[in-house]
Amino acid sequence: MNHIALLVLAVLSSELTFSKEISEKPIDLFNALYSNEEWEILNSIEDISIYTKKIKNKELMAVMVSQELSLPKKILQSVVMDVGSYGDFLQNSGSFISQEIKKTSSFVEGYQFIPIQIPFFDNREYIFRMFPTGYNKEDRTSIIHWFLLNEDTGFLAENKRLATYLDYGAGLWVAEKIEDSRTNFSYRLYMDPGGSIPNFLVNTINKTAVINIFKDAVVEAQKRYESLH
Repeated sequence: MNHIALLVLAVLSSELTFSKEISEKPIDLFNALYSNEEWEILNSIEDISIYTKKIKNKELMAVMVSQELSLPKKILQSVVMDVGSYGDFLQNSGSFISQEIKKTSSFVEGYQFIPIQIPFFDNREYIFRMFPTGYNKEDRTSIIHWFLLNEDTGFLAENKRLATYLDYGAGLWVAEKIEDSRTNFSYRLYMDPGGSIPNFLVNTINKTAVINIFKDAVVEAQKRYESLH
């Protein structure tokens, strides 16, 4: 086979892979999370605001946490993409296992195991793919998007734990410029934990988790930013 034919095959292969990857993304869910409409504020704690949103055809609520900060978005982006270090700086998220599985020039794949400290309820685990970009070409403000992947039986077989696997969920980290020195950062998430946990309890758990992750990521980003000056 000549070089031209090999090049054509490579291009076709990359296009097919890209198409498959895009089709796996929950685009409708991303659209709902990205839109600033229909978020209802629940509470404000210090400078952090907490919102929820009803997602069409879903029983659970999406959650958003936001805060205005004087922080370069690249710093927070690098912290959230540092999946391998989550165990070091996500101090308020309880006992969990976080592991980087794969890292490429365009995305990171990670695994997380979340112990559920409630009698008679299973632990949870999932694999996610995270990108330091918006979720499509029209997304101009997201600095990160991630979504859950289908169950990888190979990886899970090698790292066997007793848990329910989650395969539907996504999140956005959004940076909206307010003025030269300040940006409104928000973390928006929808996660269906599956199983038989009551919806009211799931919504409470999700809100607490999002707040803790957001706070810890911001604290780590501020530390890294201060170390540069």
